[in-house]
Amino acid sequence: MTGNPTSRPGVANARQVLQLESICLDFATKRVLHGVDLKVAEGEVVVLIGASGSGKTSLLRCINLLNSPTSGRIVIDGETIFDRQAGGGGRDIAKQEVNRIRAKTGMVFQQFNLFPHMTALQNVMEGPVTVKKEPAGAARDKAMQLLRTMGLEQHADKHPRQLSGGQQQRVAIARAMAMQPKVMLFDEPTSALDPELVGEVMKAMVELAKSGMTMVIVTHELGFAFEIADRVVFLDQGLIAEEGPPHRILLHPTHERLKSFVGRFHESADMLRPFLEAMHADRA
Repeated sequence: MTGNPTSRPGVANARQVLQLESICLDFATKRVLHGVDLKVAEGEVVVLIGASGSGKTSLLRCINLLNSPTSGRIVIDGETIFDRQAGGGGRDIAKQEVNRIRAKTGMVFQQFNLFPHMTALQNVMEGPVTVKKEPAGAARDKAMQLLRTMGLEQHADKHPRQLSGGQQQRVAIARAMAMQPKVMLFDEPTSALDPELVGEVMKAMVELAKSGMTMVIVTHELGFAFEIADRVVFLDQGLIAEEGPPHRILLHPTHERLKSFVGRFHESADMLRPFLEAMHADRA
């Protein structure tokens, strides 16, 4: 199933910045992804939802080649970064190209994965200096601007152990943004946070979306998906089972397994439905 274009003005007619074609992924003898097709427009925010084991994280990791698909084709910003035919054939990417290709995507993980011996500022500077060979002065200026955007300027000289989980995750977002990616990838970015810290990370991501950054997000926070997504994609057993605008997918699902999955969202949404529908009308 190929991704449907979002109806949001400006994004609907934007060029495709990410294209996945027939992505299959095997782990040992188990097939995890069964020929996934997905297109993402520049500036679009796509949220992947589904039960544990449905293939969400595996698909996300295929985009930046942390998982090497068994077969399929991946195009980012007009460049084919992976192309392997089912049953063999195609071409593999040379190892020396992998870092350059990964620079097209910024990845934010469940765990923050910051360098513990570096300050927040040094963590954000590291990629541009070591991978992109940017001058330290320019990288520092850019890193400070990103920390300022994340509300962390006053914490620039602190080490990760001196920061809250929410602050560490915002440093991780700034670090990914420092590489000037074409697409930002988020794998359950709030799942490791205490509930009171989730909101500050979500707010940072909403502001990032408003800035026009192309984003693909794996999350179980369905209320957050409703707020931030242009399109919600439901994965079930390694396939896209249903997709569309969040208002339709989360409030009016048609796929039986999706109905069950969003049931817990509906329990709270029933009371909030007038507000959610009004919010949707304002966003349209």
